[in-house]
Amino acid sequence: MKDFQQEQLFTELTAAEAAVVEGGGSFESTIKFDTFLTTREFYVQPGGTIKLTSNTKSATDNPSFGAIIRNVKTNNSNGKIVSVGKDTTTWTDIRGGNYVIDFRDDKDGVFVTGDIRVDYTS
Repeated sequence: MKDFQQEQLFTELTAAEAAVVEGGGSFESTIKFDTFLTTREFYVQPGGTIKLTSNTKSATDNPSFGAIIRNVKTNNSNGKIVSVGKDTTTWTDIRGGNYVIDFRDDKDGVFVTGDIRVDYTS
């Protein structure tokens, strides 16, 4: 086989294909936002689970923020309140599809910063 033919055998998997092969996945990120921030897109099988683990900081008058899972195709969403500090938030029995998590903060000029981990299963 010639070199260029061998290279054609390998392709990158989409988020949906990788979730099927792996049975889910996870990613970590550092967040810093004032008002709004969105995560990268990820695929969840129907009936799956999304778990957000966060370790964040903010001003004392900003004790929480919103985390909203959103299906990017249908724009359907489901939000929960996340406490600043160490917290875990879980959504179960997901309808399936490509999702993002939108973070919202209602304190203008006050940042939320920290680390997050998103685990998704199928």
